Amino acid sequence: MYLNQLLGNFIETTGQNIVSCFPFLNWFIIPAAGMLFGNDLKRCNDKDKLYKLILRYTSITTIILLILGFITREGMFAITGGTVPEKLSYLHLSTQDIILLIVIILLVGSLFYFLSKRASPKINNFITRTSKNVTSIYLIQWALILSLTYINQFIDVESNMILRILTFLAVIIFSVVMAEGYQKIKSHIRRH
Repeated sequence: MYLNQLLGNFIETTGQNIVSCFPFLNWFIIPAAGMLFGNDLKRCNDKDKLYKLILRYTSITTIILLILGFITREGMFAITGGTVPEKLSYLHLSTQDIILLIVIILLVGSLFYFLSKRASPKINNFITRTSKNVTSIYLIQWALILSLTYINQFIDVESNMILRILTFLAVIIFSVVMAEGYQKIKSHIRRH
């Protein structure tokens, strides 16, 4: 039991009524992969060629992993709570979830690279501003998710895929809007 509690801070552990909800290594691998990709991207001479290659492989891989996820119903594809044995109904990353998320992030990044070449300056400015606010968005997002999780323990709303998608979109939109507001207030305070 104590080993589960100790290791649960670093990797996913379950058993003996112990669940590690946010193990460091499960989440850290995503920004670490982004940092490695960013280093390679800085040294890349032909970004169009790189993103076309990534787009080709991640499209196929995403389709395969999504189909497998819906068939196996494991991890983020589970009916309730992911790999968490309780009714918490939030994403608890498994190793297969991490792999899928990294592949999807590369796919979406490649798509956005090509779309940004055709987008208006207003849209590109919004994307640039939002990417600079990632830390604020992330903190606001998790405060919202934690709050919604606690609220749901009292009102006990039955989770389904449509509700999850709507909640996901609402959390993202609210997080981005709140982070924009926070940045405006912060810059206003710095000017005065």
